[in-house]
Amino acid sequence: MIISRVQILAVIISLLVILLVVHLIRRKQLRVEYSIVWLFGSSLLIFFSVWRDFLDIVADFLGIFYAPALLLLIMILVGTLGFLHFSVKMSMQAEYNKKMTQRVALLQHRVEELSKMKPPGAGSLSESEPK
Repeated sequence: MIISRVQILAVIISLLVILLVVHLIRRKQLRVEYSIVWLFGSSLLIFFSVWRDFLDIVADFLGIFYAPALLLLIMILVGTLGFLHFSVKMSMQAEYNKKMTQRVALLQHRVEELSKMKPPGAGSLSESEPK
């Protein structure tokens, strides 16, 4: 098995992406749940870069005549799954923000109502002083 420069470059780039993702996780700039797509995609690229024969086998099985097109298809699918995942998370976050905004508005209204009410037995100081 002869390893080409393209394979070496693909492995190096994939390893750099994995190292970057791990670094971002350790610095708490990326949550683990969001990193899974990146780690999976990079690992898949390393796998197919190292074991190119498997890529040819899968491409033949699926009826794809040009094996690197399968790799492109896989990366597009991984990207699409990532976009879908992030869209779901953004939708959930938007709904959460809406609910929190409504709760804050209700609490603010309640505080304003309470500040307008006088506590029972509270009058001015001049009324409570003896004459």
